Amino acid sequence: MRKVRILVVDDDERNVVLLTSKLQADGYETDTAYDGLEAITKAESFNPDLMLLDVMMPKIDGHEVCRRLKASEKTKYLPIIMLTARGDIEDKILGLDVGAEDYISKPCSLAELSARVRSLLHTRMLQTRLAEMEKLAALGQLVDGIAHELRNPLMTIGGLARRIKEKITDEQAQGYINLITQEVERLERMVERVDEYKQAQISHLKQEDINEIVKEAVEEINNIAKVKAIDIRLSLMQAPPLLMIDKVNFKKVILNILQNSIDAVNKEGEIEITTMPSEGGYMELVFKDTGCGIKAENLKNIFNPFYTSKMTGAGLGLTIAYKIIQDHNGDLNVESREGKGSMVSIKLPI
Repeated sequence: MRKVRILVVDDDERNVVLLTSKLQADGYETDTAYDGLEAITKAESFNPDLMLLDVMMPKIDGHEVCRRLKASEKTKYLPIIMLTARGDIEDKILGLDVGAEDYISKPCSLAELSARVRSLLHTRMLQTRLAEMEKLAALGQLVDGIAHELRNPLMTIGGLARRIKEKITDEQAQGYINLITQEVERLERMVERVDEYKQAQISHLKQEDINEIVKEAVEEINNIAKVKAIDIRLSLMQAPPLLMIDKVNFKKVILNILQNSIDAVNKEGEIEITTMPSEGGYMELVFKDTGCGIKAENLKNIFNPFYTSKMTGAGLGLTIAYKIIQDHNGDLNVESREGKGSMVSIKLPI
C-alpha cells in the first residue's frame, strides 16, 4: 500500500533535515522543496497528501504558494500546515485566509507537529470518505433510473429484431439484424451490472472464514483462468480469525478483482492470493498478478463509475467492490505499473 506522502518546504536545510527525519520515522514518504516556485512544481509532480510550508522563503513566500495551490484545480484540496518563526496573530490570520488548514509557530515540538499531521490527515480521510459515500449514494439513484428506462425498450428492440430475422432470407439484412441483437445483448449486460450495483447497496454482516470465501470464488473462476493458462496460487493464513462479512457481496468483490486480473494477463501468467494479519487489528487480502498493469494517468480513475478500459461492460466492477468494502468498514487499495502487473489490497477489521 502506498505510504502517505508529505512535502516539506523550507529554505533552511537544517529544518528540512529535522522535519523529514521525524516524518520518515513516523512512516511517511517525504520530498522536499527549498523555495516557493519549487514547492508549486513539487506539489504537482510528487502528488503529496499533505504539505508543511514555511512562510519566509525566496522567490515567492508561503502565503503566495498557498494562495496559488488553493486556486489550482489539481491541488486545491491539498492540506497545508504553515510553519513560521513569525508568530503574530495577523500572520496566522493571513495564512488561514489564503487557505491553510493549520498554522504552527517555530520552533515547535516535533511531537506536537506529528500530532497535528496525524489529526489533519485523519480529518481529511473522513471528509474524503464522506464525499465518496455521498457520490455513491447519488450514483445508486442514477443507475436505478437508467436501468428502469432501458430495460423495456431493450426487450422490445431485441424481441422484434429476432422475429424479423426469422422472416427474411437476405444475407446482408440478416447481418444487420445480428449486429442489432449483439448490441442489445451488450446493453442488457450493462443493465445487469447496474442491478448488481443496486443489490450491493446493503451488506448483511455475519462471522465468516475469509479463506473459505476465497477458495469458493477461485473454484468458480478457475476454468476461465485455465483457458488462458493462468495459474491461481493461494497463500492463505492458517486458522484465520473470523471476520464480519457479507459472504455473497464479498465473493462479488473477489470475483470482480480476479476477472480484472485474468483480463489483464495475456497468456500463461500468474495470480497470487494471500491472506495475512495486518497492523492495527486488520486482516489483509492481497491479489498480485503478472498482467499488463495500468497506466499511471488511468490509475486514479479506476474507482470512478462507468470508467473502463475494456470494450464491453458498464465499468462498475471496481465501483461495486469499493462500495462493498466500505460497508465492511474496510479499505481497498490498488497499486499498478504499466507492463509490471497490479496488486490489490483489501483490509478488513478483526
